Amino acid sequence: MLGLMEKIIHPFAVAIAWVWMKIHDFLTLIGLSEGPGAAWVVSIVLLTIIVRVLILPLFLRQIRSSRSMQAVQPEMQRIQAKYKGKKDPASRQKMAEETQALYKKHKVSPFASCLPLLVQMPVLFGMYRAIYAVKDLSTGTYQFAGQKADSLGPINKSVAGEIDESTVFGVRLSHTITSGDGPVAVVIFVVFIIFMVVMQFLSMRMTMTRNMPTSTAENNPMMQSQKSMLYVMPLMYIFSGGFFQMGVLVYMATASLWAFGQSLWTIKVMPTPGSPAYAELVERRQRAYQEWAKPFFAEYDELRSALPNNTTDERVIALNEKTLQEVQAKAKGQKIASDFPETMSAGDKVSVYRNLSSQTWTTLPDEMWMRGVREATTKSAEKRAQQARREQSRKLSREERLRQSERQREADKRENERQARARQSGVHNGLTPEEIEQRRQERRRARRQKNKGH
Repeated sequence: MLGLMEKIIHPFAVAIAWVWMKIHDFLTLIGLSEGPGAAWVVSIVLLTIIVRVLILPLFLRQIRSSRSMQAVQPEMQRIQAKYKGKKDPASRQKMAEETQALYKKHKVSPFASCLPLLVQMPVLFGMYRAIYAVKDLSTGTYQFAGQKADSLGPINKSVAGEIDESTVFGVRLSHTITSGDGPVAVVIFVVFIIFMVVMQFLSMRMTMTRNMPTSTAENNPMMQSQKSMLYVMPLMYIFSGGFFQMGVLVYMATASLWAFGQSLWTIKVMPTPGSPAYAELVERRQRAYQEWAKPFFAEYDELRSALPNNTTDERVIALNEKTLQEVQAKAKGQKIASDFPETMSAGDKVSVYRNLSSQTWTTLPDEMWMRGVREATTKSAEKRAQQARREQSRKLSREERLRQSERQREADKRENERQARARQSGVHNGLTPEEIEQRRQERRRARRQKNKGH
């Protein structure tokens, strides 16, 4: 298993080694000295930052995937409640089908948030492996897949020797806290380890206290697990830090500082819905929007009141289209989503922006909010279509009943006219219809008797 993992990570380690070498070449090009020295130490810092920047899109995708899953949680909980306690295969199958239909409807996947993490792990392990391999490369003991290897990409024995001889405050990059470099070196290692642990602790604690939904129960297993990790992970680094090479500590300290800054940025720009940081961001964005939107729409209302109360009036349409262009230009800088459904008129869109200027926001008007607007618009359109079909059906039914009544009246009229003609015929002969019928029957009997006689 370890051999397989090594084979998977090795190509990433080689790629990292090439990037590391190019960064060092750039640093020497701008004035840092070649050979052992600060260029190799600074290149580790820059390498860490560059790798973190490269995987930043995966981090952002992971956040968006998590948000999408959170958005469908209410519906997901309704499905789970519907089949709660039902263990039979048919119910489990039906629950799975409804869950998949929900994911398909909202275009989300429960595995989407995990995929970016899985993709970036080989890169990070490859980076760690490239730095850690320097000592073995410098001594000629580096092995890959159980066999001796002379280099890792461009890093051969000579280059590895330069890296190995480079120092951080006098401590060589390949040395550990137990290498016997004296008390000063021990202090330097301790400072690096403490810095790394503190950055990680602050990052995790800040995420828990500022960027987790307040609805998360204290007895929630996930919450308890994260609380445990808050203290367990730093302790692990304290005890394992003695085995880390100085080069690896430089990488890990830089990564911890980056993670802390990334957490600060996430909390400020992309906080988790329902968290204290999210509530503060909603309030801040609402205040910034309504500061200019309230007077803007007060002027709009004044102009609109002077026009007819008719949304199809050309002057009303022109005002709404002009207002929409202006408000979207202003709102775009405040990251308010604007991809409304095409079925919405300019007046409908202006009404949405107008409501945002007077209402208390409960959520950010972002992509997730716009998804709700589109769904509500679609449902409203479907409801209107169903109502129109019902009214059309009732209208057709009334028309059909009217046609039937008209046909019945025509039939009654014809029957009355026939009976009238029959009565007129009887009066003309001086006989009633009954007498005419009686004489007809008598003539028939007479003809039959005559025929018998013959």
